Amino acid sequence: MKKIAILCDSSVSLTTEQVNELDVHIAPLIITNNNVSYIDGVDITNVELNNMLRNNEDVTTSQPSIGATIEILQDLKAQNFDHIFILSIGTALSGAYGSFAHAVNEVGQENITLINTYSITGPVQQGVRAIRKMNEDGKSIEEITAALNNIFDNQISYLYPKTLTQVIKSGRVSRASATVASLLKVRVLLALENKAEAIEKLAIARSNKKIFETIVSDFKKHLVAPETHDIYLLESEGMDTLLEFKEFLFDSLGEFKHFFVNLPAAVATHGGLGCIAVQWCPKI
Repeated sequence: MKKIAILCDSSVSLTTEQVNELDVHIAPLIITNNNVSYIDGVDITNVELNNMLRNNEDVTTSQPSIGATIEILQDLKAQNFDHIFILSIGTALSGAYGSFAHAVNEVGQENITLINTYSITGPVQQGVRAIRKMNEDGKSIEEITAALNNIFDNQISYLYPKTLTQVIKSGRVSRASATVASLLKVRVLLALENKAEAIEKLAIARSNKKIFETIVSDFKKHLVAPETHDIYLLESEGMDTLLEFKEFLFDSLGEFKHFFVNLPAAVATHGGLGCIAVQWCPKI
């Protein structure tokens, strides 16, 4: 078994226990509120972030500090790892990939594989678990890399905000469209398609059930099934809606192996409180 290090940005949204169990190194994203910057997971908690959103404050996220990332890589280099995998939040969501690439270039180490995951959180966690399991099974770096590419080349994320307040601020939906949606009392489902350049509107509906039916229909379209895929269920004070969807999905397609995850700041600042997200990706 090789000595492998894994580096992710904080949008992977692993708990402290999971970080320790999976031995993952974290480069925190930066959260900015009222011209004050906070290090994600260090200077600010999910509760504090939620309170900012509850107060309708302007909150944005940005890529990890290049300096801090260089320090992490220099520390890993000093520990003589056989290989280092860096799994970055997708370029459609953040500039973190560019920061990682700059840091890798500065450190000048060759045994590093930097991967654009084209996603966030769930599929990235799946990638972390794949690296650990396949390394334990004695797989080569090339085999592990191929498995990671398969995960990140075959995944979709669905974002279902409770309100459009944060979505408007993020520029995902225009104010005019949001006003019409509010007047018509419709709900909006957004999706980050596989390797998409941006989050796009997937559907509008008048009820949770119609939104859930749209997601399940998209699952079927992409042949997503419990035998071949795992799902990640994310929420920011939206657990009741998430559990409602989980029951609907399992009744429709069968019981998936699934993971509940806190919605990371990079998504919560777009979706707002009450938002849920659903992600699928291939099994390891």
